[in-house]
This record gives sequence, structure tokens and C-alpha cells, in this order.
Amino acid sequence: MSSTAHHPPAGTGGCDPGAIDELACVAAGIQRRAEATQQHLPQLREFQEKFNSARTEYTKARLAAKTDLDEAAATLAKVREQIRCRVTHEQRHCLQQAVDKVFEEIRRCTGGWGCCVDDCGCAFDDTVGRDDTVATISARIARYTADTLAAAACFADLDGELTALPERAAKIRTDAAQLLADVCDAVLGKDVVRLYARLLVLLRRGAEAWRGFTDVSGFVDCLCKALLCVLKGWQAIAVLEGARAELLCKEETRKAACERKRKETVEEVMAEYTRLCPPCAAHPDEGEEEDPDEDRAADAA
Repeated sequence: MSSTAHHPPAGTGGCDPGAIDELACVAAGIQRRAEATQQHLPQLREFQEKFNSARTEYTKARLAAKTDLDEAAATLAKVREQIRCRVTHEQRHCLQQAVDKVFEEIRRCTGGWGCCVDDCGCAFDDTVGRDDTVATISARIARYTADTLAAAACFADLDGELTALPERAAKIRTDAAQLLADVCDAVLGKDVVRLYARLLVLLRRGAEAWRGFTDVSGFVDCLCKALLCVLKGWQAIAVLEGARAELLCKEETRKAACERKRKETVEEVMAEYTRLCPPCAAHPDEGEEEDPDEDRAADAA
């Protein structure tokens, strides 16, 4: 995309001040790209540091969680032995169906388990074509920003697992111990249907405590994917921000040139006239050009 052409006045030797406007707009684009990059560097640095220690810290978190979950599983096995025979087959079947439905709804409203970022949401194109406008680039920036923020939220959520996983496992262990105590209680132990429901809920929570990550590598791979998605997103957005700033600058330049032509119309007309019909230098040995009509009149006489 080129800036608005400025026709040089007579005697300028072909000088085109419009090139300065072009250079200024390119510089504005470069500056905006640099500003956008600097804006997001602190977050990228923070994520990089967290990723570097993630494998070690998540390994510790899983080991602590496994200890609590194993203890909870042993406690829940005792609970099942004590109340299973006090609940009918139909009651167990209905309770299991209810638990499956509720946990399915929970997973649906919380976004499910497993990796929270995928390759499809991290496809960022930072190329700018000749047909691109401020509007089209702005739309891409808005879409890419939403995708990048989602990836950043995914990374933050995964990072939170380093503390959330041990806490979640510890609560399951505590709840399992409380359930066993309630089963043995003379009053609370009478409501066997509710006790069995609590048992099924704790069993499901224990099974899903890992949030879909079967091992450390799966978790770290997802964290890495989220980090790269954030990096690629902000990189592409910085490039597009620079392109948009350059286009905006060129639009303002064109508007200014148009306004100048409107206010200084005569001067612009004269400059265009000089460009279209440049004055010819007269040679000293050449006389004034004779009028062809006068020559024909003389011959006729």
C-alpha cells in the first residue's frame, strides 16, 4: 500500500515529499509492534519461569495427592462393606444413574477434564494482504486476542493444579473419614440411601481427582502447548497491531492530502499543470517560431 502521491511544484527537480509520509507511517507501524510486544513480555516471562519448574512441582503434587487418595480409597472400601447390603439393588442402580447424570452436567458446565487447549485454537496468521483494511485487521486482532486470552487462562488453570491437586485429594481423604464415622453413628447411620450417595460421589471424585491427566508427562505437554499458544498469539497480534497502525497513519495522510487540495485548489492545479506541461527552455540561436497560417498567406500573395 502506497501513500498519497504529492506532485512536486516547478523547480523541485522531481522531489517527492510524499516519501516522507510513507516512511513516517512505516515507522509508526514498527513502533506500535514494539509496544505490543513489550506489553505482553512480562506475562510470557512469568509463564516461562513457571513452566521451567512445572515438571518437578507437579511430580511432588501427584505424589502427595496419591498418598491421600490411596488412604481415601481404603476408607471408602470399608464404607461400602458396611452399607452395601443395607441398600437394595434398585436403590444402588438409581443412585448410580443419578451420580452419572450430575457429574456429566458438572463436566459440561466446567469444560471437562484433560488438556484445555488444542491446536485448532492456536492457528494465528500474521500475514497482511493487499486487500486487508483496518477493519479486517481489527477483526483478526479481536479474534486472536480472545483465543490467546483463553490459552493464557488455560495455562493459569494448569499452574493452579500444583496446589489444587493436593488440596483436592486431602479433602477427599477427610470426607471419606467423615463418611465412615457417620456410617457408624447411631443416628446418621440410619439414612443409608444418603450415605450410599455420598459414597458414590467420593468414589467419582477420587477417580477424577487427576482431571484427566494420567501421568506427569501428559500434564507438562499440555502446559507446554498452552504456553506456545500464548506466545504465538501475542506474536501474531503484535505484527497485526503494527500493520493496523501503519494503515491508520496512511489513511490520515490521505485525508490530510485531500483536505490540502480542497483548501489550496489553485496551487494544486498549477502544480499539476506544471507537471503535465513543463516549460521548454528556449535556445538562443532559434528565432521565434513562425505561424504556419502566415506562411500560407504569403505564398498565396
